[in-house]
Amino acid sequence: MTKYKVFLRIADAGSFTRAAEDFGYTQSAVSQMMRSLERELNVTLFTRTKHGIYLTSDGREMIEHARRLVNDYDAMMSKTTAINNLSGAIIRIGSFASVSANWLPSLIKSFKTKYPLVGFKLLQGDYATIRDWISDGTADLGFMTPEVAGDMPNTVLGTDEMVLVLPPEHELANKNRISLADIGDEPLIFLDEGKTSEPMSIFTRCGIVPNLQYHVHDDYTIMNMVEQGLGVSILPKLVLTRHGRNIAVRSLDPPIFRTICVACRDMDTMSIAGRYFTEHIIDGMRDYDNGKLI
Repeated sequence: MTKYKVFLRIADAGSFTRAAEDFGYTQSAVSQMMRSLERELNVTLFTRTKHGIYLTSDGREMIEHARRLVNDYDAMMSKTTAINNLSGAIIRIGSFASVSANWLPSLIKSFKTKYPLVGFKLLQGDYATIRDWISDGTADLGFMTPEVAGDMPNTVLGTDEMVLVLPPEHELANKNRISLADIGDEPLIFLDEGKTSEPMSIFTRCGIVPNLQYHVHDDYTIMNMVEQGLGVSILPKLVLTRHGRNIAVRSLDPPIFRTICVACRDMDTMSIAGRYFTEHIIDGMRDYDNGKLI
């Protein structure tokens, strides 16, 4: 690539001597370089006169191609440097319990095989809080629903079923599918996800006022409370993977799903490390069952 850069410098300066000085070569070395380039391209690039050095007509045609080639090469090298400079970068992620426990460990592990020196900071909150963290720069990216993301750039990763969790000895545990009307009077341990709640939206749509007894932010605390017989709850199926509790899990009728996306403030201006990890998440989630989260 050096000979193309020298070619451009000679053309801009109109001098072999100036180009040799700029690159730290002898004038003889620059002349040899240009003869080599002319043989490679099978054209004459310069006309040498007593008044100076001038581009030939062929040289004028080649100059813009050479300039694009050098610019593209420099851009590629800049990108390579940026990739290598991920060392020491910290990626800040806003998430909630089910994603933090089930998706992020494997996504982080596979990302660190490529960039072992990248660090991560995980911030756990509800959808609205995660959006605020991204908006004010506290987080580089985060998981939420598309409704909460709004006009924030986001990519849908898939859907997750919301299921009923109840003590195994509960009379409703004998049914495979349970309607919201069936649990209307049951003490409900409510998963507080901020302003947006898929189950509460369905309750409202069905004209059912649930018997809210507890508001809890943590899915795992809710599972322990259900296990103790304090009530029933509606939790994302994702968080129930390998839960290890003595609880029963049943589908709702009609079923309730939440859609999960990954969002950021601006892909073009976020950190390179954050952008690469966002792309890694999107690519990695394609390994799930056609986007159907389990």
